[in-house]
Amino acid sequence: MTPRAAFSRHALIAPLLVVAAIAVLTLWSAFGGNAPQAAKQAEGARTVRFNMAWLPQGSMAGIFVAIDKGYFADAGLNVEAVRGFGGMRTANELDQGMFEFAYIDPLSVALSRAKGGKVRMIGGINMRLPAGACFVKERHRISAPADLAGLRFGAGQSSMIQSLLPAWLKDNGVDPARVEQIQLDPAIVVSSLVEGRIDAAECWLGNSMALFDKAAKAKGVSIGRIAYADFGLDVYGSGFATQDALIEKRPDLVRAFLKAAYRGYADAARDPKGALAIIRKAYPLLDEAVTERQIRETADLMAAEGGSHRLTPEKVARTVTYLQASGQLRGFDQTPQLFTNAFVPMGNQP
Repeated sequence: MTPRAAFSRHALIAPLLVVAAIAVLTLWSAFGGNAPQAAKQAEGARTVRFNMAWLPQGSMAGIFVAIDKGYFADAGLNVEAVRGFGGMRTANELDQGMFEFAYIDPLSVALSRAKGGKVRMIGGINMRLPAGACFVKERHRISAPADLAGLRFGAGQSSMIQSLLPAWLKDNGVDPARVEQIQLDPAIVVSSLVEGRIDAAECWLGNSMALFDKAAKAKGVSIGRIAYADFGLDVYGSGFATQDALIEKRPDLVRAFLKAAYRGYADAARDPKGALAIIRKAYPLLDEAVTERQIRETADLMAAEGGSHRLTPEKVARTVTYLQASGQLRGFDQTPQLFTNAFVPMGNQP
C-alpha cells in the first residue's frame, strides 16, 4: 500500500466509524423489527416472506401497494416484507429458505450459483442498470470514466457492482490501479462524498440519488453523475428472485406472487403520491420528498425496454462476461439457469 493510500484510509476510518455507529442506531430505531403493514389478509392465506435487500424505500413501493390494496390477498398470499443487508447476503438467505422471494441483482445470483446456490431471477424491475458514479460539481468535473483516474472512489461494501468496476474501467481505457476503490458502510457513503472524504461515490437511481442531492443541497453544493450504462455496462439491475425448489414445487405460487407484485408496481407508477402515502403508513419516518423521487425513478427504470419485465439471455450473459473479466466465475456454465421468464405476466397490468 502506498503512503498516500495508507494515509487516506487512516484519515477515513476514525470519523467514519463514529458516523457508522450513529447511523446504525438511527436506522435501527427507525426501521428495526417488523413494522406494521396494512395488509388485507385473506382467510387461510399462505404467508410468504419477501427480502427487500436493504432498508424500506421508494423502490419497494409496489410491494406495499400490493399488500395494502389486497392484491396479494386476492391471490391467497400474506406477504411479509422484511429489510435486507445487501445483495450477496440476500442471495444466501434466499438460498437457505429464510425467504420465499427477494429483490436481488443478477450479479449476486451468479456469484451465489457459482458457490452451489440454487436461486434465480424470475422478473425484472430495474431494466436499466441504475448505478453510476456521483461527484460534487464544485470540486470535480467528471464526464467520462477517464476522469476518475487519481480519485478516491467510495461505495458500499455490499455493492456487487464493485466487482465489475475494474473490468468497466479497463473497457473504457482506464487503468484500475489509478482509481482508489474504498469500501464503506453503506450508511455513510452519501456523507463521505458531500463532506469531501472521498472524491466520487457509487449512486443509484431509485435509491441513493435522492439522498445525495438532499445532503448536497444542505451543504450548499450540487451533485453530478455519470451512468455506468452510458459507458458500456449494459446489464440489468435488481429484480425478483426465488429458489429453484419453489419454482419446481409451487409454480402456481411464483406466478401468483409476480402477478400481484407487478400490479402493485403498475399502480405506484400511475399514482406515485398514492404509493407514497401507502408506504409511509408502514414506515412513517421515511422522508416524503426522497421516497416519492425513488418511486418515480423506479417507475422510469421499469419502463425501459418498452416496459417489459422479461430478461433477455444476451443481457444476462453480459453480467457473467463482466464478472469473468474481473477474475470471477472461472469456468461458470450456469448462465441459462440465472433467470426464467416463465412466470412474468404478459401484457399491460390492470
